[in-house]
Amino acid sequence: MAASTKHVIFVQGPTGAGKSYWALEQAAKFPDSCIVNCDSVQIYKHVDIGSNKPSAAELKRRPHYLYSVVDFPDTITAGQYERLFFSTLESLKERIIFVVGGTGFYFQAIEKGMYPVSVVQDQVKDETIRLISEKGFDFLYDFILSQDPQFAKKISRNDHYRIERSYQLMRSENKTMTQIQSDFSQSQRPFPYPLLKIGVREDKNILRDIIVRRTKALLDAGLVTEVESLLVNGMRGWDPLNSVGYKEVVAYVSKQPAVGGLNALADEITQNTMKLIKKQKTWFQRDKDIHWLHRSEDQVSVVDSFVSSLA
Repeated sequence: MAASTKHVIFVQGPTGAGKSYWALEQAAKFPDSCIVNCDSVQIYKHVDIGSNKPSAAELKRRPHYLYSVVDFPDTITAGQYERLFFSTLESLKERIIFVVGGTGFYFQAIEKGMYPVSVVQDQVKDETIRLISEKGFDFLYDFILSQDPQFAKKISRNDHYRIERSYQLMRSENKTMTQIQSDFSQSQRPFPYPLLKIGVREDKNILRDIIVRRTKALLDAGLVTEVESLLVNGMRGWDPLNSVGYKEVVAYVSKQPAVGGLNALADEITQNTMKLIKKQKTWFQRDKDIHWLHRSEDQVSVVDSFVSSLA
């Protein structure tokens, strides 16, 4: 099927905002639609409860792809996800593709490609960890500012992810970020499908209440037992177990006896999830092409107009 016959809709936003629900409700209106995962934890097998994967009932409503496709002990990088994403899309019979998730780096990889840089050297990673521990993110930001003031002015001192990543790329490539981005723009390929970007958001206080309830529901559903089983099967240290929700439970079950009880564990998961949400918001709010809406907003006109204008 030619690329032009497919219409891709990114459904992005922070954890708990209602992306999956909104996307499935919209996708259900189109008989030739499907859902494609863009979440860096839901892509792994075995981590089902803590990653809050779609339920069996939801999976039956529309076809879902790229859920539970990476098995232990394998891991997947953003670059590998990019290649897997496009090979999957090329094989799909559906024409309306809802790409759903909260992993901003995955979305960036499939929309804009990956920076044409080598893998960050281990010594640079170690150096970065040491500098953050000893001198903090401000030291890294000041280094970037001294070497590349043009780029530094585009990012916030509070954007720790971009500061750390930019420092590592500059040290590994021995180039400024402005030079790296210039090289990237010259090799960048356009996104090969018509694209609409939707962002789903929720009020901070309501979102916290949602996370509190969801965390309790995950623990009630057997998250601790799931993690214990994974550890028994030798999966300690596997990438998805280092994600928020799993890493706290790994630490909890590793303590003999467990300290603080389930209420303390739930509070810790909630607190760390809210920190993750803050980072996700910072990432997605940089993109001025995203149409933001509340989880309760239908926005069918936006999707209908996009699909019908390109039919």
